Amino acid sequence: MKKIIVRTLIGLVSIVLLVVIIGVLFTNLSPAFGDAPSGESLERIKASKNYDGEKFINLIATKVQTPDPQNEQSMAGFIYKNFFPPEDKNPSKPLPSKVLKGNELEEGHFAWLGHSTILMKTGGKVIIADPVFNNASPIPGSVKPFEMENTPTIDDLPSKIDVVLISHDHYDHLDYKAIQDLDERVSKFLVPLGVKAHLLSWGIDNSKIEEKDWYESFSYDSVEFTFTPSRHFSGRGLSNRFSTLWGSWVIQSDSLNIFFSGDSGYFDEFKKIGEKYGPFDIAFMENGAYNTNWNQIHFMPEQSVQASIDLQAKHMFPIHWGKFDLSLHKWTEPITRATDASELKGVSLVTPLIGEVFNLENPPNRVWWEF
Repeated sequence: MKKIIVRTLIGLVSIVLLVVIIGVLFTNLSPAFGDAPSGESLERIKASKNYDGEKFINLIATKVQTPDPQNEQSMAGFIYKNFFPPEDKNPSKPLPSKVLKGNELEEGHFAWLGHSTILMKTGGKVIIADPVFNNASPIPGSVKPFEMENTPTIDDLPSKIDVVLISHDHYDHLDYKAIQDLDERVSKFLVPLGVKAHLLSWGIDNSKIEEKDWYESFSYDSVEFTFTPSRHFSGRGLSNRFSTLWGSWVIQSDSLNIFFSGDSGYFDEFKKIGEKYGPFDIAFMENGAYNTNWNQIHFMPEQSVQASIDLQAKHMFPIHWGKFDLSLHKWTEPITRATDASELKGVSLVTPLIGEVFNLENPPNRVWWEF
């Protein structure tokens, strides 16, 4: 009996050690994890007032986890619901969508490609924000996009893209394979402080990357891009949380004033951004993959609507939903809650199909998710 117990223990320890070794090798060898800032980039990080000497910090005290043992969304509840998910957590059939014809994109037009990926053209420049076309995870096949009738691909995009905007380095916003596939058609990548290291490790030329701190700007001919704060965090590995910056983007041309939120919890800075850069013609606001345990780093839908009001936005476009299963709620809950809140607050909501090209002269408000 003792021999059996000893052999069993040795077997279990061996399995654990093997898993640890594989995990360490994968973390160090997989290109998806990117690289750590160094050189001039690291010096800029150290000089940033948003860096405390060890990590980037939010403008106000912020916790990534705010668990409530009495809440059904406590860690135990989170684990339970992941093994026994609620009904309709994912779509029951492919999502309605349109075939994107990127080369036909005209001035003042937009297209949503699911989650937080937005394609637009303003000031004669083609811009794409947070382009994610593959996994929302470093592990292949683990967090795949929902099935769609017409799944947008990189081949559907315009043959020339002037600017790629990145809000932060989480996997559902920074897709390393997409960055590599886009490289040959992109002129500039605008990224938060520290994120340049990831792109360099993926083969992007240093001259194509502009790295920004909060409230720093970059002019591309007549279009002005300003990196503004959000309330979130960063990191692609097990030990590099807060090592790169996160934020939102203001995009200003002669004809349009646009806000792109990235990921954020609610805070008063949106009022300051609205006062300084608003009013906005449209605000693309994070509105999905939330949880009460993450209420300081992700909007609840009602907060997304309020933040669009703070920003003085004429139209709100809910993003960060409709493509990946990243939390516990039903897949339609974010948009139904945002719709109810927008009606209560008198906010104009823009809800096109994925892949549908639109402008703000007649912005679509479709209830396409009810099927």
